[in-house]
Amino acid sequence: MNIIYCYPLWHTVSFSLIAQKHVEYLEKILKKKINVIDELSFPSFTPSSKPIALVHPAIYIMERIVSLRVDIEGKYREDYFEWWKSHFSQLIGIDVADSDRISKYGVWLLNKYDKLIVPSTFAKESYLRSGVKPKVYVVPHGLDRYWYEMPNTWDVLPASKINPLILQIYLYKIKKKKKILLFWLWHSHERKGWYEVRDTYRKLRKERDDIILVLKTYLKFPIQYQEVADLGCINVYGFISELDKIMLYDLADVTLMFSRGGAFEMCALESLARGVPVVTSDIGAWTDYVPKFLQVKHDKKVIVLPNNKIHVGYGYTVSVKHAVKKINDILDNLEEYKAKVIEYRDKVLKEKYTWDNVVRKLIEVIKD
Repeated sequence: MNIIYCYPLWHTVSFSLIAQKHVEYLEKILKKKINVIDELSFPSFTPSSKPIALVHPAIYIMERIVSLRVDIEGKYREDYFEWWKSHFSQLIGIDVADSDRISKYGVWLLNKYDKLIVPSTFAKESYLRSGVKPKVYVVPHGLDRYWYEMPNTWDVLPASKINPLILQIYLYKIKKKKKILLFWLWHSHERKGWYEVRDTYRKLRKERDDIILVLKTYLKFPIQYQEVADLGCINVYGFISELDKIMLYDLADVTLMFSRGGAFEMCALESLARGVPVVTSDIGAWTDYVPKFLQVKHDKKVIVLPNNKIHVGYGYTVSVKHAVKKINDILDNLEEYKAKVIEYRDKVLKEKYTWDNVVRKLIEVIKD
């Protein structure tokens, strides 16, 4: 198979990180070089060898492609596009659905592919509900095996220098005997369910003083941190290494994943891989892999991304009332819950959600 993979190279976004893992494991499994091309260059690229093209993210790159297939008056030309597409044996789009519906414009762009790949059942159903015509396959995201197999990083001697801030959190936890609630807030605070996290933490702090919220953000001391600083909050900000991420999960007692929408949500899988309970709602992409004993009832139906031209549908908030009840139960029975998570991880997640097996599924889609 002659495969090229198009994804954002000019800057690093979440799509880039997933694409890099796809390429890494495609090369390992197929034992051949996968040619990569930047999303900015791909629209003007016309190969002579008719390769299979994996395009990630499918929607926004296709928007760039069709913008070049116009006449002198700027009117889109389908015949020009079909001529360009004929240079590929397959055009396979890889993308997400952050809500339960894709706009008509998004569907028009997606329908220009031969096949489509999404990371969850929720995303597939969103595509089909919206009227997408190409066959849609579910190929989930994954993790390297060491996420599942590495011992807890605080139980062994460190192999490298420890991030000073993370070490301080460890010492604080031990000295003050605190239980850590971890919340990842890289972007899109509304979609990530920040308001529900904030309200849940407020209610929990009224009931117990043995907890502390660790808020992982991109910027230092964002407004979200300021909203809960009086309750006790630790802000970890900026880029951290993968080892630092693992060490942070290994310090946590519960990960809060209150997203209203999203096509997968890696932080929930990462938490489970480290044996840490994660609390989520019972509707969303994460229900593919989060066990039911960690899901709580959903609450309000809401627009996930207001004013977005592609992801125009709905999602659900998590019920704060039921989240508080579940978190209290986990914290009061922590060893029991961690044992259940580890058993579930080893029996269910460890094979299906590792990158080698994920990419084998990707190869099956390409061959289908």
